[in-house]
Amino acid sequence: MKKSLLFFAAIFYFTTINAQILTIDKTDTSAYTNKTLVKGNLSVGIEGDKQQKLLLDGTNAFDLQLQHYKELLILAASYRFTYNGGQDFLNTGYVHLRWRHDYKNTWQPETFVQYQWNNSRGMLHRLTTGVNARYNHWNKKNQEFSFASGVMYENETWNYTAVDSALKPAIQNNQIKSLLKSNSYVRWEGKTSDNSNVSLVVFYQMPFNNLFGQYRLASNIRFDVNFSRHFDFGFSFSSMYDSKPVVPILKFYYNFSNNLVYKF
Repeated sequence: MKKSLLFFAAIFYFTTINAQILTIDKTDTSAYTNKTLVKGNLSVGIEGDKQQKLLLDGTNAFDLQLQHYKELLILAASYRFTYNGGQDFLNTGYVHLRWRHDYKNTWQPETFVQYQWNNSRGMLHRLTTGVNARYNHWNKKNQEFSFASGVMYENETWNYTAVDSALKPAIQNNQIKSLLKSNSYVRWEGKTSDNSNVSLVVFYQMPFNNLFGQYRLASNIRFDVNFSRHFDFGFSFSSMYDSKPVVPILKFYYNFSNNLVYKF
């Protein structure tokens, strides 16, 4: 019988799958103020199951928004693992930092840097950094539409862990790829009722040396229901299609989650 050792969930989970630039923010439309505002979310959870071996599964996530006058700084991080005896089945996570200047304007600059890994898919690391021009439109403060487009540099290292044995080469060296890419996304968020909210994000990325011949298309939809001052319940579904992965793994990937959301 499965035994829960510890569970505490308090998270606004990032929009993305393990491949994309995060868009965790919702812009405050009130006037700029010199007062520094801090918002954040935290999640720490672990489950244990002991039969012949001890199975541990844990998820930890954190995000923080720092607003000061015309500057918005966003820090987000997540780590998830599944450990069975002496074997590590899942080890995935990310650290993301993003800065938006004049963030309540219709047009604004956006810069970011992100580091991530996912050993179950063979991604040893991926580092991305870039800059976007972002457009925001608000409708009666209940809906927000955003579009951003820019340039990013991506460096990633993969192994053959998730590759079908029939497709693995005789010599399985790590594969390293560095590309300069076009990076664009469209985001919509709106209230479906007084206590519920839905958001949708679609990403499109392609390298400049192979425009439209190689691309990455991803999406995320999230639904949140507020049931108290500090707690929401959320459901998220993400998917990604990579037309030419670094190693020959499946081109389509998806995940979904539901969480108890604590906001401070």
